[in-house]
Amino acid sequence: MPSKEEIFDNINEYTAEQIVGFIKQGIVSIPELEDPNNTGGEYSSDMRDKVNELMSDHEPRDWQKALDTNTVEAYQYYLDTYPDGMHRDEARTRKRALQNDTIPVKPEPVQTDDWPYVDKESLPALQGYVAAHPDSPHIREAKRLINKIKNREDVNDLTGIDMDALIKTVQNIQANKKVLNPDEAVYQKIVSSIERKNGGITVEELIQAITNDKNLLSAGVIHKLYDEGYLTKEDFAAMGVDRAFLQHMLENVRPQQFDTPDTLTQINRPSTEIYFWGIPSSGKSCALGGILSVASSGTVASHIDKDNHCQGYGYMSRLMLLFKNDGSVGTLPEGTSLSSTYEMGFNLIDKEGLIHPITCIDLAGEMIRCMFKFDSGADMTEDELRTLDTLTQILVDNRTSNRKMHFFVIEYGADDRLYEGLPQRTYLEAAVQYIRTYEIFKHDTDAIFILVSKVDKAPKGTARNEAVFEYLKKNYQGFINGLKAICKENEINGGEIEIVPFSLGTVCFQNYCQFKDDASELVVQRIIERTPGYKQDKFNKLLGKLKK
Repeated sequence: MPSKEEIFDNINEYTAEQIVGFIKQGIVSIPELEDPNNTGGEYSSDMRDKVNELMSDHEPRDWQKALDTNTVEAYQYYLDTYPDGMHRDEARTRKRALQNDTIPVKPEPVQTDDWPYVDKESLPALQGYVAAHPDSPHIREAKRLINKIKNREDVNDLTGIDMDALIKTVQNIQANKKVLNPDEAVYQKIVSSIERKNGGITVEELIQAITNDKNLLSAGVIHKLYDEGYLTKEDFAAMGVDRAFLQHMLENVRPQQFDTPDTLTQINRPSTEIYFWGIPSSGKSCALGGILSVASSGTVASHIDKDNHCQGYGYMSRLMLLFKNDGSVGTLPEGTSLSSTYEMGFNLIDKEGLIHPITCIDLAGEMIRCMFKFDSGADMTEDELRTLDTLTQILVDNRTSNRKMHFFVIEYGADDRLYEGLPQRTYLEAAVQYIRTYEIFKHDTDAIFILVSKVDKAPKGTARNEAVFEYLKKNYQGFINGLKAICKENEINGGEIEIVPFSLGTVCFQNYCQFKDDASELVVQRIIERTPGYKQDKFNKLLGKLKK
């Protein structure tokens, strides 16, 4: 059996299957292989994609094995083997519970087969399931879905697939949390559409679609289309892609990943609490990155003093370093774990030297959808119940007397994107009802904002704000009216909400950004204006009183 060093030195001599074997035996880990300092950069993107694809096939069985074994070692093996696994949050929770002796008995196996992990939109996956599980109680459902897909393909053969339909399909794949590898699924869908003999799309049509929206596809999909010869450097020039973005893509620069934090149960510091709400892919975490980067840059405020004891200290520190206003290309973060909520505490020192104690809370991307599921009586997973419990802990059961503000982040132009079959507005309207029912916005709330992200898609110039307001009125009027009612009931901000158009600058291939700080500066200025500032002596007295 080769050692770790031998694997690194001879990485090009092994097949993807052999590398997966080394990973599963614990000799090497995926992060170690992806570190170019270990392999000298010889671990190619093609090999990495093949290994990740094979690992995703093994993951359901290994997770079930961890559940059946139910030991600290079994869950740690799963975490080491699948650092980005779909059950990593639950694995950490079960591991900690076992270490604390809070799960004394072995849980019953939760699944009888791999049905929950089958991609219900993939014909090969469904056909493979039927072949592997002929006696499964889900066999009838699997066959029904197979026939449905075949019928749909028959229709496509007759009517063809136009670019608009393909774009909508791509967007829905990107929003579907059940798809384990969305980049691969999107790539396969595009390639099958290009190679369809009757009624497919052309490469020229794909190039035009990317020209119209350079964030249609992620950098990972674009890179694979380039590697496989569907796109060329000349095509990127025709699209008008900036050379700096192209360089990042060719170097296969990947988004940053964040560790899953400990569960947040309460806010522990005297401060103004600022909550950021938004469904997955709304741009919430990226907007926070821009806001924190500007707040710490010395342009609007003097500087930031970070609270290194807060639960999200590492997350906050990395967000603050994401963007520079110097024309360089930065890499946006990968979406955080859907069940993760981060607490980021800091003192914002304004230009007058006044101290504004702030705690920003980046609420889990699943939070709003969990509210909808709870109210509708839908079945909820352990992660979803835990996500909703975090909200109950910090804003109901352990609610502080701190003043509070709330930002709802809505992506401009995403009104027709579906999340588990429903549009964004359905979840937002359900969230308003949940908030009213449980009185989450009580008398200590000072302001509610709607931050409309990615407004670079809207017309430029003075018409942009008008386009943003019209977009909200057309697609989210019910949600806005619900928020206004809450403001009036709780005497928040004179019964009004404030609309904040927001852009990070120029974003390309979903993952790369040339940052422009003007929108972030306006948000930081609002935070300074809407939060109390203390001179140093008064701030010290305030802390002294709270410690007694």
